[in-house]
Amino acid sequence: MFNLGYLLEKRGDEAEAESWYRRAADAGNAAAMTNLGILLKERGDEAAAEVWWRRAAAAGSAAAMFNLGYLLEERGDEAQAESWWRRAAKAGSTFAKSRLGLRLRERQGRAGEKDG
Repeated sequence: MFNLGYLLEKRGDEAEAESWYRRAADAGNAAAMTNLGILLKERGDEAAAEVWWRRAAAAGSAAAMFNLGYLLEERGDEAQAESWWRRAAKAGSTFAKSRLGLRLRERQGRAGEKDG
């Protein structure tokens, strides 16, 4: 179900893809939950995306944890964003590790500006 949703999304049939992602997500597929969240966020439904990413994160999806971090950062909640990126990094997300490295460098730059 997830793979069919993914193929349909890549073909541009987002409505049908969403249907298959929902079926797979309801069956417990964390990847489908994650992709459903991405699809919904791209449509502008951040609240629904967050719900699916939180469900996927609870199921162990590092990608969902990473995406949730970005959503929270966009809302201005940097502490929670970083917390989710740390969880994603522990779950194996190389993207989250990279993002955390960038955050550390940004912090060091800000600290240097204050000192200089």
